[in-house]
Amino acid sequence: MKIKRFLDKDSRSAMSRIRTEMGADAVILSSKNINGQVELVAAMDFDERDLSAVERQITDAKPEQPEVPSQSPTLEDLQRELGNLRGLLEGELAQLAWRDMAERPSVKAALYSRLNRFGLSRVLCNAITDKLPTKGDLEQLWKSSLELLSRRLSVTGDRLLNEGGVVALVGSTGVGKTTTIAKLAARFVMRHGAREVGLITTDCYRIGGQEQLETFADYLGIPMIVATDGGQLKAALDQFSGKKLVLIDTAGMSQRDVRLYEQFQTLKSVGYPIDAYVVLSATAQYGSLREIIQVFGRAELAGAMITKTDECAELGGLIDLVIKSNLALAYVSSGQKVPEDIAPARVESLMDKAVKLMEEGVVREEKRHHAGPQIRAMAV
Repeated sequence: MKIKRFLDKDSRSAMSRIRTEMGADAVILSSKNINGQVELVAAMDFDERDLSAVERQITDAKPEQPEVPSQSPTLEDLQRELGNLRGLLEGELAQLAWRDMAERPSVKAALYSRLNRFGLSRVLCNAITDKLPTKGDLEQLWKSSLELLSRRLSVTGDRLLNEGGVVALVGSTGVGKTTTIAKLAARFVMRHGAREVGLITTDCYRIGGQEQLETFADYLGIPMIVATDGGQLKAALDQFSGKKLVLIDTAGMSQRDVRLYEQFQTLKSVGYPIDAYVVLSATAQYGSLREIIQVFGRAELAGAMITKTDECAELGGLIDLVIKSNLALAYVSSGQKVPEDIAPARVESLMDKAVKLMEEGVVREEKRHHAGPQIRAMAV
């Protein structure tokens, strides 16, 4: 092993001389400052087993510059230098790891972001993420979060069409109440016969509303009665008292129209146990849906039915609202065909649909993001 000292104005100059004279395989044994200059001790053909001879060889080594009195490094000095280098390297690696963790979003934050994109409110996002670990695989946590969300959804099954009863559909205008009643009536006729069904409409506001339901009634061969006030409604219910299922189609109005609440109160005043289901359009805004539920009061409702799932861009917000309102879902409608486009609400299929819509929305956003610069470039 050959050891040599190099004294120069700075480390870069000394290192350059070491590479030139001793080659790229030279090993730096020590480094120190001497009178404003840098002294590097380097070795060729270094072997750790020869460390016992290092002190003697360093003492014998002569620097290229005029001799400057200095203390030769001992084995203890070399070990200290190696320890300092190790500490420096470990510190740099720790800093890199810390910066990487700080810049990378946590799994919990990523999960929260995905649930928010799914359509859930802040309250429900927090409720779900608080029940899950803060660490782990994102996809597995996502699957667990959907399972937790599914457990919060309540459905009635096909009870209405199996057991019948007196049922009123309530909601704002344009949500598809009349078409939903026609689908339910048709399904019930197929299962129990036309003699077991009666239709009542209280819609005296919408042009063509009565005619539409009357057309469905004639097609199905079932009776329909128009009731414009509480007295007429009671009389109609008396007439249909022998029917297994009576469906009441109410007038659709704005959720801020006081007549909507008055109409609901009329249903409760006639002396018959009427199960009122609020009809919620999947295409409506979250705020409007929340207002319509508040009009009737969730405690007064037997449940909810969802329409227009074939037209909506996302379902997560509606699922969020149904869960927070503690409403049981009865049926889901996905088109205009009577009676095909309606089915009992099933948690798994509803969640699958919501996830699919979220994923499609992400794809659309990415396409718009990539298309944006091209459109701007064409405009220029």
